[in-house]
Amino acid sequence: MNIIDIITKKKNNEELNYEELSYAFNGYLKKEIPDYQMSSLLMAIVINGMHLKETIRLTDIFLKSGDQYNLKELMDNVVDKHSTGGVGDTTTLILGPMCASLGLKMAKMSGRGLGITGGTIDKLESIPGFRVNLNKEELINQVKVIGFANCAQSDNLTPLDKVIYALRDVTGTTESIPLIASSIMSKKIALGAKDILIDVKYGSGALMKTKEDAEELSNYLKKIGAYYETNVETIIDNMSNPLSQAIGNAIEVIEAINVLRGKKCKLRDTCIEITAKLLELSENLSENEATKLATNSLDSGKALNKFMEFVSYQGGKIEEVYLSDKRIEVKAKHDGVIKNVDALGAAKLAAKLGASKMTLDDTIDYSVGIYLKKVKGDKVQKDESLMTLYVNDYNIQLNNEDFEFIEY
Repeated sequence: MNIIDIITKKKNNEELNYEELSYAFNGYLKKEIPDYQMSSLLMAIVINGMHLKETIRLTDIFLKSGDQYNLKELMDNVVDKHSTGGVGDTTTLILGPMCASLGLKMAKMSGRGLGITGGTIDKLESIPGFRVNLNKEELINQVKVIGFANCAQSDNLTPLDKVIYALRDVTGTTESIPLIASSIMSKKIALGAKDILIDVKYGSGALMKTKEDAEELSNYLKKIGAYYETNVETIIDNMSNPLSQAIGNAIEVIEAINVLRGKKCKLRDTCIEITAKLLELSENLSENEATKLATNSLDSGKALNKFMEFVSYQGGKIEEVYLSDKRIEVKAKHDGVIKNVDALGAAKLAAKLGASKMTLDDTIDYSVGIYLKKVKGDKVQKDESLMTLYVNDYNIQLNNEDFEFIEY
């Protein structure tokens, strides 16, 4: 086989068979195919797409590139959750402890930032001492003991996805339904949860820009799950506005703790909804029963206690989470009502401050970020603070265009 022929075939919108996909992707994993050729193939896939059969083939190639944990064979009530990315989306750090406090078992392998959106691992790494790397035995033991573990993708679990994920992040090839579906499902199937809930985002701050694309991705995820005899359910949610008021890394960890301590907001409502859905799937409860249990896990403080146990178990020192002491208040230029807070614009500003990577060699500053003082529907008066920026340099070059994501 020849990689040029494979790239050309996909460029011409032809279907790739299992052997061709395996040759190209495993060749890249073995470093026999360079970045620029794999980037070309990924771009051809982004432009022309892949049939469901091709996507299942690619998922299988990702899956078989490493180990499989099969957790559902080792313990009961194993569930998993995934979000396709969003701005201010810190749900995993809240609902993981919620599920564990309710007797469910969740082993979560998360990724770093993808494109403009932040990754759960980046947020966890903002906690001093937190170990994001767990081996198979450590992961399984922690889930058995406390019910929840959240770590980076291990080198031996779908290693092919790990290298392709990193390349997509910096080559403008993130927004592809087949590539997203293969990436998500290969990791989920490899871990081996019995029930999986995937929160599919669409809108300006998500990888999927339209509801139609989100529905197509949802369909792919469910069909891949069915192929591997795994129960996959989805929630389709709009991400045109940030999910929470905090956008960054350490600042999102702090906001997660605020929600666990009782803050009422959209982020809390989303976590209750997802946890309730997982309870419905795993425990065969009614929606009303599951929602009451999920809400009580927050109101009783059980989820907060489980979060603290989880952080401590992985070596984190939550009391040392640090936000930059350099702050800029962005004030309203006139009276009004907040009409919209565009998630993509907010994410771009956070990235400009240093909260996410734009190239493979970039370093993330965990201490920077944005805290929105006002959200959609709020009234604002002239000179009232719209947001606080946590920056690493007072001299950062900001201009009026950076703040156009808030309309009022």
